[in-house]
Amino acid sequence: MKKRYIFLSILVLIIAGVYFFAPSLESIVQKIVHKYGSEITGTDVNLKGFKLGLANGEGSINEITVGNPKGYEAKNIFELGNIYVKVNIKSLTSDTIIIEDIEVSKPVINYEMLSLTRNNISDIQENINKNSAKSSSEKKAEETQSKDSASSKKVIIKKLSIKDGEINAIVGKEEAISVKLPAITMTNIGDNQKGESIAGTISKILNKILTTASNTVVKSKISDLKGVAEKNLEDITGGVKDRIKSIGIFGK
Repeated sequence: MKKRYIFLSILVLIIAGVYFFAPSLESIVQKIVHKYGSEITGTDVNLKGFKLGLANGEGSINEITVGNPKGYEAKNIFELGNIYVKVNIKSLTSDTIIIEDIEVSKPVINYEMLSLTRNNISDIQENINKNSAKSSSEKKAEETQSKDSASSKKVIIKKLSIKDGEINAIVGKEEAISVKLPAITMTNIGDNQKGESIAGTISKILNKILTTASNTVVKSKISDLKGVAEKNLEDITGGVKDRIKSIGIFGK
C-alpha cells in the first residue's frame, strides 16, 4: 500500500512539473528568440507560440516572423509557420540542448529590390554578419554573469528541413513574382563545436534560408527583375534631376 502511495505521489509531482514548467518554457523560448533574433537581424523577430510535450519531446511552433529593414514595403521579410520540433528532453537540464528534428512547412519569403544593388535580403544578411560578430564577443561576458540562465545554453540541431516554401519577388510597385523555394536540409548544426550559441544557431539558419531564396530568384527571373530595377533607378534619377532643375542649380 505504501508503495502505491509513493508511486501516486511521484506521478502527481511529474504532472505538476509538466503543468507548471511547460508554460514557463514557452515564455522563455519566446523571449530568447525575440531577443537574439532581433539583435542578429536588426529587425523585429517574434515567435507567436510554442508548445512542447515534456513526455515525448515533440512540439510545435505556431509562427516565427522576421521583420523587414526600414524602407521596404512588406512588413516581414519572411514568415515561418507550421513548425514541428523534436527535442531530447534530458538535454533540457544540461548545458547543451539537443534538438533532434525541426520541420518547417510552407514558409513565405518576401524578396524586395530597391535597385540593382540593393535588396532586403542583402541588407538583412549584412546586419547578420555584422551583429553576429558583436554577439559572439558579448556572449562570453553574459555567460560569466549567468551560467545557469537559458540564454547561456548551447544548441545542437541534428536535422532541419524546410519544404513547400514560396518566394514573393517584389520590385518597386510592380506586381510580385511568385517563385518556389527549393527544399532546404541542414544537419548537425553546432555538432562540431559540441554546441553552438543560440545567436550563432539563428545566424546560420537565417543565412542559409536567405541565401537560398536570393539565389533562387536570381536564377529564375533575373532578366525581368533587372529590367524593372533599371527602370525604377532611372525614375529615381530622373526625379532627382527634376528637383535640381526646379531650384535652378543647373538652370531650367
